[in-house]
Formats: sequence, C-alpha cells, structure tokens
Amino acid sequence: MGLAEDYRRDGWVKVPGLIDSARVDALMAAYADDLLNSPAKFFRQNTNRYEPNRVDAHGHVINSFLDPHHYKRVPRVREGVLQILFDPALKAALAEATGHPGLDLMQSMLFDKNAATPPHQDWWYLDSVPNGQLAAAWIALEDIPAEAGRFYLMSGTHEIELHDDLRSLRHDRWLGLMKDYVDTHPHAVDAPAMRKGDVIIWNSRTIHGALATQDPTLSRKSLTAHYLPEGMAFGNLFVRKDWVAFTQDGPYRYFANQPEYSLGADIKARLKVAVYDSPALMRLARLTQRTLGRG
Repeated sequence: MGLAEDYRRDGWVKVPGLIDSARVDALMAAYADDLLNSPAKFFRQNTNRYEPNRVDAHGHVINSFLDPHHYKRVPRVREGVLQILFDPALKAALAEATGHPGLDLMQSMLFDKNAATPPHQDWWYLDSVPNGQLAAAWIALEDIPAEAGRFYLMSGTHEIELHDDLRSLRHDRWLGLMKDYVDTHPHAVDAPAMRKGDVIIWNSRTIHGALATQDPTLSRKSLTAHYLPEGMAFGNLFVRKDWVAFTQDGPYRYFANQPEYSLGADIKARLKVAVYDSPALMRLARLTQRTLGRG
C-alpha cells in the first residue's frame, strides 16, 4: 500500500531511509560540539522546565530538548534541526501521507536518551482546529536497538473514543486512560525497528509512547516534529489559539512556543504547568486570556 492508505488505515506509517545520512551526521556533530556540554538552561520536553543538561553515567542527556529549531543561541544545532525538518523528502512524504500539500512546523523535540514518554495522543497538547489533522514525524538519528527503548504506536487508535467527554478530565486521569488501554491491548503495540534516517509519520489522535529502556548504556537519539496543515487554525483539544504567530526565517516558516531561557520565561512556564492539570483552572485561564484580548 502507499503512504496515504497506510496512514489513513493505521493512523501512522513508517518511511525507511527518508533522511539522508549526511544531514543526520551534521546535526549529530553540532549536538556533540555545541549542545551536549553546554551549561545553559533549555526548556525540556519531559519535565516542562528550563534546566541545564542532566547527563547520566554513560554520557547521555536524560532531559530532552523542546523546540531546538528555535535555539538561536546554538546556531549550528538549530540549522541542523531545521534542515532535517524541512528536508524536501520529508515534506513530500508528509504531504503524501496526510493529503495536505503544505504544512507548517509547530513544535520539535530532540532526544539523546529515551525519556520513557507515557502513552498519549497529541491532540490533548497540540492539534489542528477542527481536531485530528495535525501530523507528526519521529526521525531516527542513529540505529535504535530494541534495548534502547523504542518508540511505539497503536494502529487504529486514531478512530476510537476512550471517554465520552475528554475535555472534562484532569490530565492525570486522561493519562491513566491511555495507560489502561495499552495494558489491556498489548497485542496492538507496534514498535518498529528504526535505523538512522528512518521516519515514522503519525496522526494527532494515534496513541503512542516509548517502551522502557532495557540497557541503560544505550542512547536513543531522535528528532520529533509536529506539523499543522497550512490554512488550518492551531490549538488542542480545549482551545483554538488564533494568536499564534509564525516566524519566517529564510526558507523556514515555523512557530516557536517556548522562548529561549530568561527569568521571565521561566516564571511564565512554571505558572502554565501549575494550571495545566486542572480543567477548571484551564477554563479560567482561557476566559481571562479572551477577556484581556478584548480589552
């Protein structure tokens, strides 16, 4: 079957060897030289905080990076990420799989070590409006042994409903539903073997996560990105974010949600995390934002 058929049926598709090794090697060289040993604070995907690198006994960073495509203070890494995420082959595969000829970059993540991401659907955090059209890509930056903790997906879950009213749930309760589904459907967990340059494309409603690391000496270097079809509104399961502004940097058009570190950015991020687990506080924050916007 073609990419579109597989993507529509399963909610995801794997494309082997999509990213040229030279692009991957350039990014990994910049990462080793400029980011791995940096003392700076960066916003982290797995802790939702600005933190310096935490390196394990095997030399791998365990707190993953959010939005490295906007790391202007680390220009070689930023350029390497952008060149991969806007690679013509990747853009063509995304267009073929999703049926959307143009997509804007909304978020990126860089992993050195497996962050053991729990099962989830992206649309809780970021999605198109109407929901269900955001697409994501997971790019292997090295050959990924099974013992390193592979990325997994659950075919067909982009078409199921796990609760009558997801918007009423606390975040922790929603994550519990995801875990319960994975635990009761182990046969549906698919963790494909990934070699350097292989790419997985999936839908914002597809349940996915990371298997546990079996060998702590191993890294699991990978790059993830989320893309919004051009012309569609951005948001998530709860809100439409019409205030989103794109950056146009030469050939690259993207959104950067998390600014680089500053004391003000750190305080704002901590406040956002404090309200995120409560639907009531989230509704109050959205009402306040709309009221201030009208003023």
